[in-house]
Amino acid sequence: MTSAHDWAMAPAGWPTVSDDVIAHARQQTLAALADTGERPATDRLITYYDPAGDYVGASFSELIPNPWRDVTAEDLHATSLMNVKFGPRATRRLLSGPERQWVVSSLRRLPDTTLALADPATLEAMYDFYMAVKHAVSDPDSRDPNPWVTASKLCARKRPELFPVRDRVVCAYLGILNLSDVRADWQVFRSLVQDADIQRALNDLLHTVRERTATGDPLVVLESSDLRILDAALWMYARRSGAEVSDEE
Repeated sequence: MTSAHDWAMAPAGWPTVSDDVIAHARQQTLAALADTGERPATDRLITYYDPAGDYVGASFSELIPNPWRDVTAEDLHATSLMNVKFGPRATRRLLSGPERQWVVSSLRRLPDTTLALADPATLEAMYDFYMAVKHAVSDPDSRDPNPWVTASKLCARKRPELFPVRDRVVCAYLGILNLSDVRADWQVFRSLVQDADIQRALNDLLHTVRERTATGDPLVVLESSDLRILDAALWMYARRSGAEVSDEE
């Protein structure tokens, strides 16, 4: 049986994250979820999830079909809506090449759980799937041979309750971009989704969004994943924060 203590642990050999890093990320997250000031969070989420607009909104994780045990062309299309590209080689690797076996088999080994409940075994399974995807989309001849953003977004498409989107904008805003290790980043995000104040702020925010859009004006289609909505709230806030970003991991 998994205990609450397991949900705070990392696999042996994984990097540790300081309390100061987590505290800073928590402070930044609560600021992004605040429904006050010139950019209230409800306004930003309504904009993001308005199908009449040009943000990806719920199309990222809710676009169907999204088979639980497979990676398909629809997954690549949905992920490409988040401003990443799958070239011909990466597409073949993910859909028909020999690399596909690692991707699909590691996807199928992922437990049906959430990031908040991710124990060390879950984190290990996440890392295997992430590395399989990253290998499949990597191009050593590319200007950016380390496609960590693309890999993170495809992983989040397949398991939106388990994988944070983890792009440069949000990682810079949270102060974790320089950690340069997905294994450290996941521990920070896991701490955020476990935090009672963040959970409360997110629940209050979703309640307000649903109240404001109950009449369908504007029509808002929210995602079913709380982690994805947290990702969206962070990104919509951080994209104008002026945080410096980098291509390195």
